[in-house]
Amino acid sequence: MKIAVMSSWNDETGAAVHAKALVNAWMKMGHKVTVFSFLREEFGEDKYTSKDERHVIRCFGRNFLDPRPILTTECDIFVVEDLRTLPVEPLAMIFPMIKERAFTVHIVHEDKLPEETWFYQFLWDKVIYFDKRQEFLMDVYPDARYIPFPCFPVRRGDKIESRKKLGLPLDKKIIFTFCQRGYLPYLRYLCEELKYKSVLLFVVSPGFEMLEKELAPPWMIVREEGALSDERFDEYLFASDAVIFHKYQNSYHRLLSSVIFQAMGAGCPIFIPQQSAYFQPLKDEVVYYRDTEELCRNLAAFCEDEGIAKSVIEAEEVYTHM
Repeated sequence: MKIAVMSSWNDETGAAVHAKALVNAWMKMGHKVTVFSFLREEFGEDKYTSKDERHVIRCFGRNFLDPRPILTTECDIFVVEDLRTLPVEPLAMIFPMIKERAFTVHIVHEDKLPEETWFYQFLWDKVIYFDKRQEFLMDVYPDARYIPFPCFPVRRGDKIESRKKLGLPLDKKIIFTFCQRGYLPYLRYLCEELKYKSVLLFVVSPGFEMLEKELAPPWMIVREEGALSDERFDEYLFASDAVIFHKYQNSYHRLLSSVIFQAMGAGCPIFIPQQSAYFQPLKDEVVYYRDTEELCRNLAAFCEDEGIAKSVIEAEEVYTHM
């Protein structure tokens, strides 16, 4: 089958992560996939996670669309990820021609029914949503279908080799705190039983304001990195004994966090805040904490008992396969 996808690509957005998981799976199944995406200069090279693959064609900007690549590429299915981010008006002008040749699908990333009329001008053959809180879509699209957010595949790395590549300690437990894509540092100290056998690793974006960057205690490492490639992100996960993703809902967006579904298959136990709406579908696959004290207790238990980590990793793997 020939599939075309119009989406953000190789960047840190949720649409790009969702699309990457789908496209890689389709290609592994033997389908021919073409990805249409933003011109790289739209966002700046520091926002991209990797070089583009051969199946990627960059032909539009926020308010600009070169229709020729889309209209001259054969496809049976035309998938659009997150319409709001795309050049809607130019797309609407060529949409009837696309619809004549392909089955059209919109994967919706909205957290409420949009008030703008332009959102409803496209007569999609199918509307897909990935968060059960998006069931409001069925008021407008009665046959909209729920398909859970896709995970990246299960993969494993060598912990020692990954630490050598990243220049990290070989003889300590590493607690990785991800501080990019809207995630924030939360745990800023280690309880006494962890300080002597663990390292708290923060990976922050360049220019991120964090006082510990200048004078970190011996049990803390602060790294500045630009957008992490999929491979480098995996390397940090392979090297770590636990990863903390700390993020709360804001007033503008409260749907699922895509980075969790990217990290899920890497075999690193994930710690997330109980009160956050970003992680609602997850249960035994992650470890929840309500405050820093509970987080420290859970981390200490993980360091003492490898069986606890093993059970969480097994649950992660089951979820990822599903």
